[in-house]
Amino acid sequence: MRRKILGTGLLMLALLATAAHASEYDCGSLENSLGPFDYNDPAMRVPTGENPMGQVRRVENVHFQPDMQFLNTRKFSPERLRAEFAYTLGAFPNHRIALNAVSRLEMLYSKQLPPIGKRFTADCFFDRAIRFRPEDKGVRFVYGVHLHQRGRFQDALKEYKLAETLGEDSANFYYNFGLLHADMKNWQEARRCAEIAYGQGAQLPGLAQRIQKAGHGTVTGGQARAAAVSEEATPSPAPEAR
Repeated sequence: MRRKILGTGLLMLALLATAAHASEYDCGSLENSLGPFDYNDPAMRVPTGENPMGQVRRVENVHFQPDMQFLNTRKFSPERLRAEFAYTLGAFPNHRIALNAVSRLEMLYSKQLPPIGKRFTADCFFDRAIRFRPEDKGVRFVYGVHLHQRGRFQDALKEYKLAETLGEDSANFYYNFGLLHADMKNWQEARRCAEIAYGQGAQLPGLAQRIQKAGHGTVTGGQARAAAVSEEATPSPAPEAR
């Protein structure tokens, strides 16, 4: 019996190692000329002699400027934006704002982006981020949004649940999680998430409206009552920046 359990354990380790190797083969190594650094490490924001503004700002000031983050294609071409995001994510694989930006870039400008190798796709950037920091709740949240927006509801659900388990608890997270449950017709869970989100001050009315229109009552908590009666049509928010 002991040998059987040991054999099963060794088999699982072998399968995990094989999967990791395949993932690296498809999406590339984490090795980079700069980094990789942990975006969540406070030390990355501390000025040093080598980096007077801190490592994060050193990269962002050139490669992830505000106009880039907000996909200002009047100032930067989609191809240029993809290259800048690739540089940023090479240095900081778990830079959740850049991950969200590259995801939105692909969704909004896929027809304008020239074909490129798989390693520079949003899916591969997420793959590397998860290999780098598998328990980063922000990465799991943003990956859930990425999957949700592409109609991969079951995969998105797994990521949202994992993010919640890891401690993600912002109003923005629960608002988006509630939208996923609404899309999946999981109305009880949609209400749970909505009440947390609006209880924390979420302002967008879309989730409360959907729950009410589906016949599941008015969401309680915070801004929900005003949101539910608002006539404004509001899209899903992007994950919070910080």
